Amino acid sequence: QAAPRPSKLLILYSYEGNQFCRLVREVLTELSISYELRSCGKGSPRREELASITGGSSQCPTLLDPNNADLEYLQDSADIITYLYKQYALWTPPNQALRSISSVISPVLKPVYSYLV
Repeated sequence: QAAPRPSKLLILYSYEGNQFCRLVREVLTELSISYELRSCGKGSPRREELASITGGSSQCPTLLDPNNADLEYLQDSADIITYLYKQYALWTPPNQALRSISSVISPVLKPVYSYLV
């Protein structure tokens, strides 16, 4: 069984040097999800664009998923990551207690799980 794939590109407002933006980009890459990156560095006109979407906030990361009519946008990295796993993955991220060992175990078990499903 293949993981669900978005038919339209997700849109991520992000900027370099922000650890929370980096985490979201890493999860998008880990899940092999194609997305449009809209860089919102200081002084970027994209910040105004983002503020017009969110009603004034230019907080990054911000994710838009045009595949989900019920989702306007998400701005918290933890919320974005949870959403990505629920929508576009066959497995869910580990809970906090398992986080430290998951970086070792997940890469080993993921191919096995894929083979079994």
